[in-house]
Amino acid sequence: MTVFFSYSRHEPYERYGARYPITSAGIADAWISGAVLEDFSCPIDVIYTSPLARAKATAAVRGKSVGSPEIIVANALQEDAASDEVLDFKENVISEAEKQKYRHIHLVTHQPVVATLGGAFNTSPGTIYVEKAEHWSAVMQTNTEILKIPPVEERLYALQFENPKEYDELSKRYARLISLVREYEGAWEELLNRLAQNEKNLAMPLPYRSRSR
Repeated sequence: MTVFFSYSRHEPYERYGARYPITSAGIADAWISGAVLEDFSCPIDVIYTSPLARAKATAAVRGKSVGSPEIIVANALQEDAASDEVLDFKENVISEAEKQKYRHIHLVTHQPVVATLGGAFNTSPGTIYVEKAEHWSAVMQTNTEILKIPPVEERLYALQFENPKEYDELSKRYARLISLVREYEGAWEELLNRLAQNEKNLAMPLPYRSRSR
């Protein structure tokens, strides 16, 4: 059974005067990246997130976009967590995944936790790393394939030169989501429901979902 262990840095946020825990672009990025992540892997069984608002918001948006898997808050994913604490947490969630027969667990966290888990120290907000293996013990031993999924904004920059048609399709969807967030005046949970309703019947493809497979 192929399994996936994915982890990401939270989306961008504003320190002062922000209406929502992450920026409008961050919300759009998190929404699109949920489907992108599952296309490169398989449906997410559970999401673990740092208790900090920007991480919980990223987890909530990403989760909402893929059918609302359970979200569990974990102190071990805070930005000041010690490396030993992070690695112990990884071992525990992988043991739980084996017990529950999960195929995909996703973590939303910060730096330097992303680097401790296997990502780069210069990871941009919103970047996702995906580890693929034939069994959970291989993930525990870090004997895995690793795929890096960049934030939507970074992918858009590359698409301008690689495939203008795909760039046009994805940029329109991204801009539309950002516009929806900026125009909406409701509370956070209401915003997520609004996004889900507006995306429900969307037929537009996600251009870079099939790349780097």
